[in-house]
Amino acid sequence: MTRLDFIGAIELAYAREKDDAAWLEELTRFVAPAFSPCSPTTSYLFDLHDEDVQLGLAASVGETPYSRDHYAVSHEIGHATTGRAKRVVYECEMFTLLSRVIGADMTKRTIQGAGMRGDDSLGLRANATPDSGVLITTQVSDGFRIRNRALWTRFAAHVGTALRLRRRQHEPSPDTALAVLDPLGRLEHGTAGTIAARHDLASAAQGMDRARGKLRRLDPERASALWRTMVRGEWSLVDWFDHDGKRFLLAHDNQIRVTRHRSLTERERQVVACAAMSHSNKLIAYDLGLSTGTVAVILGRAAKKLGVSGRVALIRAFRELERQREDEGNE
Repeated sequence: MTRLDFIGAIELAYAREKDDAAWLEELTRFVAPAFSPCSPTTSYLFDLHDEDVQLGLAASVGETPYSRDHYAVSHEIGHATTGRAKRVVYECEMFTLLSRVIGADMTKRTIQGAGMRGDDSLGLRANATPDSGVLITTQVSDGFRIRNRALWTRFAAHVGTALRLRRRQHEPSPDTALAVLDPLGRLEHGTAGTIAARHDLASAAQGMDRARGKLRRLDPERASALWRTMVRGEWSLVDWFDHDGKRFLLAHDNQIRVTRHRSLTERERQVVACAAMSHSNKLIAYDLGLSTGTVAVILGRAAKKLGVSGRVALIRAFRELERQREDEGNE
C-alpha cells in the first residue's frame, strides 16, 4: 500500500482555490493510492433526512471508476432487502468495513447488485455535522485489515471541519476573520474572544508549523496529532497569503452548530454532536481541544440531563431531540 502524506492531505482539505466539485476530485485523487491501490476510490457528499440519504457531488478515480449511481443502487438494494434504514451506514464507526455493519452476505449482494466488484466495502466517513459530510469508499476482498486507523480518522476529522467551513465561508479573508496571526502564532489582529484565547491560538499555529516540517515524514502520527481541527471548539485556522506572498493564519468561526436544547449547555451540545458523528472520546478531544477525561465527564453529564444511560442511548436521545426541533421548525 502506498504511504500517504497525511499532512499534505490535510493541507489539501483546507485548500479553497477550487469549487466543491474540483476540491472533492483533487482530494480523492490525492488519497486514492494509499486508500485503495487496487480498486477505484469514490468520494461523495451526503445528507441525512429522516430515514433517507441524499447523495450529492461525487468523484471517483481508478481504472474503472464508479459513479454516484452505483452507490445509490447499492443503498436501495440494501434497504429493500433487509428493511434496515439506509442511514445506518452513516451512523456506524467512521472508519470501518460494510460487512461489520450489515453482514458479509448482504454486503456482497449490494456490491454485486450495483454492478461493482469486490467482496466488501471500506468506508471512511468525514462528518461536517451529525447529518452531513463526505464518504470515501472502495471495494476490497474478504479478510481486508484496516491499518493506520488513528491517522485516517484524524484526516477525516479535518475533512469534515474543512467542509463545514466551506459551507459557511466561501473564501476566507482577513476582513471576515476573527483573528489574524503570523506563522509563529503572534496575533496581528483579533476580537475580544480571540485575544483572550491568543495563547491557545498561538499554540495551534505553532503546532501546524511543526507538523509541516520534518515530522510529516519522520513521524506522521505525531505530526497529525499536532495539527488541531479546531481551537477551543470554536475556530478553524486556515492559510492566507497577501499580495506580496507573505503567509498568515486566519481564525474563522467554525463551531458545530446544532439545535439549542434547553437542558444542555453549548459545550455539551458540541461534544454530543461529535459523539453522534461516531467520533471516539479521544477523537472528540482532538476535535475540540479538550482532554479525554473532560469529554467523558461532559458526555456523562449530558446523559444524566437527558435521562438516559450509556453512549448509544445518549446519541439516540440527542438525534430524536434534533428531529423534533426540526419538525417543529417546519410546522
